Amino acid sequence: MKIYTEGGEPLHEILKAASSDQGATLLVPDLQRPYVWTPSQVTLLVDSLLRGWPFGTLLLWSVHKEELAGIPSRPFWRVVDRTGEFDDQQVGKSNPPAQFRMVLDGQQRLQSLLLAFGGDAWGFRLLDQEWSRVLDAERPKGKNAWRHWSLGHLCLDVWAFRERLKNAGDIDSIDFRDVLSWVVQNPNEGRSAWPRPANYKFPITSAFDAENKGRFVRVSRLWDLAPTQQKPAEKVFRAKLEPLLNDHDVPKDVVADVLDSLAELMSKIVDIKQATVSFLQLSPFDADVGGSQDVYNDAIVNIFTRLNTAGRALTRQEITFAWIKTGWGDGSNTGNRTAGRCFEDLQASLSEAGVSIDIDDLVGTVSAMWSVVHRDGALLTANDLLRGEKVRPMAADLVKSWDTVATNTVEGAQLVRDRGFLFGTHYRSLNVLTLLLAWRLLGRQWLAGHPLAVTVHDGFEKALDAAFKDNCDRWILMSQWSGRWGKSTDKAFADYVKDLAVDWAKISKLATPDNVIAILKARMETWLAALETESSKYVDDLAVLDRKRVHDYYLALWLWHRLDATRWKASALPLRESKRGSLSLDVDHVVAVKLWETLPGAQAQADDEDENALSADDLSTTMNALGNCCLLEKSFNIAKGAEPLGAFLSRVHEFKTNTLTVDGWTKDLGVDATLVDPSGKAAADVRLVVEARTAAMKSELKEYLAGTRKRADV
Repeated sequence: MKIYTEGGEPLHEILKAASSDQGATLLVPDLQRPYVWTPSQVTLLVDSLLRGWPFGTLLLWSVHKEELAGIPSRPFWRVVDRTGEFDDQQVGKSNPPAQFRMVLDGQQRLQSLLLAFGGDAWGFRLLDQEWSRVLDAERPKGKNAWRHWSLGHLCLDVWAFRERLKNAGDIDSIDFRDVLSWVVQNPNEGRSAWPRPANYKFPITSAFDAENKGRFVRVSRLWDLAPTQQKPAEKVFRAKLEPLLNDHDVPKDVVADVLDSLAELMSKIVDIKQATVSFLQLSPFDADVGGSQDVYNDAIVNIFTRLNTAGRALTRQEITFAWIKTGWGDGSNTGNRTAGRCFEDLQASLSEAGVSIDIDDLVGTVSAMWSVVHRDGALLTANDLLRGEKVRPMAADLVKSWDTVATNTVEGAQLVRDRGFLFGTHYRSLNVLTLLLAWRLLGRQWLAGHPLAVTVHDGFEKALDAAFKDNCDRWILMSQWSGRWGKSTDKAFADYVKDLAVDWAKISKLATPDNVIAILKARMETWLAALETESSKYVDDLAVLDRKRVHDYYLALWLWHRLDATRWKASALPLRESKRGSLSLDVDHVVAVKLWETLPGAQAQADDEDENALSADDLSTTMNALGNCCLLEKSFNIAKGAEPLGAFLSRVHEFKTNTLTVDGWTKDLGVDATLVDPSGKAAADVRLVVEARTAAMKSELKEYLAGTRKRADV
């Protein structure tokens, strides 16, 4: 199904559709990334057009007026404000029955040309410190320097234009970046009102400074002089330009020097204005053409998400977030905070709790929790993202319950961190945490809707957190070790969300706190029971053959060290050889690789008749087995040397001073004396000890997965 046509329109018509005082009909989907170009990039684009270089094609989307509400959109900005003090000023949006189009690719270029050519009201409001960076000017200093801002408009520096003409000889040799300037043109609202010191350095000049009288002409005034039908003779331009320059108080001698060249410049502007801009235009949905609305919507969303803009693809979470921001309202229920601010604040709080994620991931997490409570567990699909009736309610629901959602998210993340789990280290899939948070949200959401006596309220919170702590460790470990987040991640995640929605349907009707906790516990028990077989098999199969891969044991060792109080106390001891050694927590060998190679019967080229000799494969399997590894915080690396463990330990302060004994410490860690110093022992005998330790460690890990062994460190 072909859903686009090829076309072209004069640039001035496209810009008019985006900026008309009667209301814009060319809009920007809020699904698009924000406008990010700088004033310097705008100047560079105008320079390119004046040189006759191509503007590039656009990708547009035609939308019936009836469908306009089906996708969040906005007009282009008149003033791009990056101070945080003002709202961006927009063009008005046309009222139906106009036909609308959306700009899917080309927003940055069109917005830039509007800022350059749109009129007196168009420009950038930036902090002076930002202007100094953009214009490569001296950075403002002094009290309140960081607060000052300026509103700049693109102007032709007529004096610089004259000087460049003298040097270049003709207009075609001029680099217009040297004669186009961003200038303050508003005497009252062009700069911030904060007091400035007498020596304050303005990074952007003002047309109202005495030394600049008659120097600048707005580029938009030149644009307006250029006709849209045919190109007149240059004498016609001279007749129009002379009064314009006089109105700007340009000195007569300057006018005489630049008038002919400005007439040539006007011819270039006419060419730009009348140039045909090519575009591909996605057609509105038409049932008569064939195909279903669902197929059409899915195609549009995929075009959004696959369209690469400045090296970056739009995500479905960005589309979802656009809907959230559009329907958020005035923020009266969230402390007058916008949706963007609420999500940014939550992102910052999560980072403090040890979970650093981007806004896209946060939107995905919040969206999943919303689907559990408000959508019967149905996650948003690509087809839903263009259906206002499907996704628009999310904003209203979140606004009402934002405090509960945000508080639950941060508290849950803190509880996970308090259990020792760090995102990116102990778990990498955000699904692991999202489902834990959604599970906990059911209790918090129920509590928000059921006023309880203080003691009952407190008891419920404690019971909820206790259930969370009892189950979150095993969930984090087992959901990973069982391979839940592999190839079928999307389906597995959707199934879990459905489970929680079923529980919420029950919980929302309950009146007794104990019954709520019972349902939550039952759900987690069901989930964990379903993961036990696969996660236990993972432990059984856990082995590496390459010494560089022993870090794969990190999580298993992290847990194993914590399954016995005596062992945990011993393994928590930092092992520093000297005051200068820097500590690091690493998986390391107990018997060094090079030490194995010196043991009798461990030679790679052993005589086939030697029954006690280990093959190369046997040797690699044994020396890199789980039972030959520990996770310790230390300042030395055993694997890189050929010394026995005992030699390293003898240099550690606690053992040198007899505060601890090597025999006692290694026994607490389950390290047999044979492994402490295997020198001279047969490799086959040492191998048996490693295998026995490996089996014992895996047995304890599986007991934990089965729920019959607990952590001893919390």
